[in-house]
Amino acid sequence: METYQVDDKARDLTVPPSKGPDLITHIDVHKLTQHDQYALQPALDDVAQRGVAPERVLADTHYGHIDNLDRTQARGIELVAPVQKAKGSLRGKLNLEQFDLDEAGVIVRCPGGHAPLSVSVSRTRFQAVFSGATCKACPLKPRCLVNTPSSRSRHHYRIQYLPSRLRLRALRLREKTPAFREVYRWRAGIEATMSRLKHQMNLGKLRVRGIASVSYTVFLRALGLNIQRCTAHCA
Repeated sequence: METYQVDDKARDLTVPPSKGPDLITHIDVHKLTQHDQYALQPALDDVAQRGVAPERVLADTHYGHIDNLDRTQARGIELVAPVQKAKGSLRGKLNLEQFDLDEAGVIVRCPGGHAPLSVSVSRTRFQAVFSGATCKACPLKPRCLVNTPSSRSRHHYRIQYLPSRLRLRALRLREKTPAFREVYRWRAGIEATMSRLKHQMNLGKLRVRGIASVSYTVFLRALGLNIQRCTAHCA
């Protein structure tokens, strides 16, 4: 984790940053068997204890889990991260993001332009029922949410989804907005830091083994990079 500044001048290497150098505030080493989503909350605990907690965190898709969004919000921290893509989207399948919904989250029109025959809302799920004849004649049916064995009945097709699915839909649609992209573009800076750690600070060729030894070495080299950045800024 490192600081960043919203300053286009910082992209020009010939112009010193106006707000000071970007500094690494947290670094951790864990096994490849641990998913990245579980690394965020311990990182926030660490920086909070040292008085350098952020107001906003920009992270990649692995950190954009719903649980992380809720927990960071409870801390008063804004987490800006994409969420995992909907199942089937990589195979060209339609998902709830392509359906038109009203403010209550009820389907009003499918991607083919057809309105449901009926809709229902309960405490646990939403449901939309479509005409079987209409769905069978629709060219989008092979890619649609109704094209599953559990969706078909004798004369109708139905789509059911949970309130949590609505939240994912809203988050995925938010990622396509200019406002999200304007904020999220600054996350790319951490990739340059990782490259410098790997090549300039030689983390790509460690001569030690074991979590304790590797963690110690990584910590010192991250500290060294911070010192370099401070020196360059003050020079």
